[in-house]
Amino acid sequence: MVGITIGMIVLVLLVMIPASFKFVALGKPKTRQTVGALEPADQIPTIFLPGYFGNRFSFGRLLNRLSLRYQANKSMVVRVDLHGRIRIRGTISQSRPMIQVLFANKLSRPEQQATWLADICRALHDRYGVNQVNLVGHSMGCITIFWFLTHQSATSMVTVKRVVAIAGPFNDSEIARRTSDIDAYPLNAKGPVKKMPIYRALSKRVFAIPKGIQVLNIAGRISNLQQDDGQVSLNSAFSLRYLLRAPVEQYRELVIHGKRATHRLLHENSEVDEGIAKFIWNL
Repeated sequence: MVGITIGMIVLVLLVMIPASFKFVALGKPKTRQTVGALEPADQIPTIFLPGYFGNRFSFGRLLNRLSLRYQANKSMVVRVDLHGRIRIRGTISQSRPMIQVLFANKLSRPEQQATWLADICRALHDRYGVNQVNLVGHSMGCITIFWFLTHQSATSMVTVKRVVAIAGPFNDSEIARRTSDIDAYPLNAKGPVKKMPIYRALSKRVFAIPKGIQVLNIAGRISNLQQDDGQVSLNSAFSLRYLLRAPVEQYRELVIHGKRATHRLLHENSEVDEGIAKFIWNL
């Protein structure tokens, strides 16, 4: 019995230790390659913001794939601690720099995260001379981005060039938790027939979004019969188009289909990887 117990412990350790090393690595900078001739788009840092209760897994593996397949560089990790203090690890690489953001307060709301995003942009400007960034968000991270654009960007020293929204719940009744029913209010020529509080809040400040921003809006559709990703509907995600008609220079939509188009698998989908690479770096 003792031998079996010791054997089981050893087996568990053999499984857990490599897994823990991988988890830790997903939250570390890892500069891999540089490209030959740098284009202007290659030099702009891209910041990745996780969804509600996000962690290293939220964008960690996606960043690794972008590094391997598209010669990008996960050159910086920014941690925001429970007191809102910013801890920066790494630096800004010259070629396709990517910045992973991790929030210690997993329950923080978009309004608070947008303030922290403003602080991150200020730190990047003051410490590293960053004047332009791209923003990529998943789920609630999309709301954080657009709350920042509508409430903080006017006073920011950093200009946002391109935004990728992945499964953004722009017209959901609850933007941070799963509900029993998936909100899918019909869209007409003027937008959603029923507008949720977050949509109304953003619409009141849409004038503040800087001109010239380009947006790629990605949403998942599991099947022909299911027009959602299991948590966020196409109608909710694409209600963003009605918020952005006036201030956005270029707006695109991308629908991901199939079993890997679920809410939690969209940032593990190669079609999403390709969409980001093409949009951000003109590949």
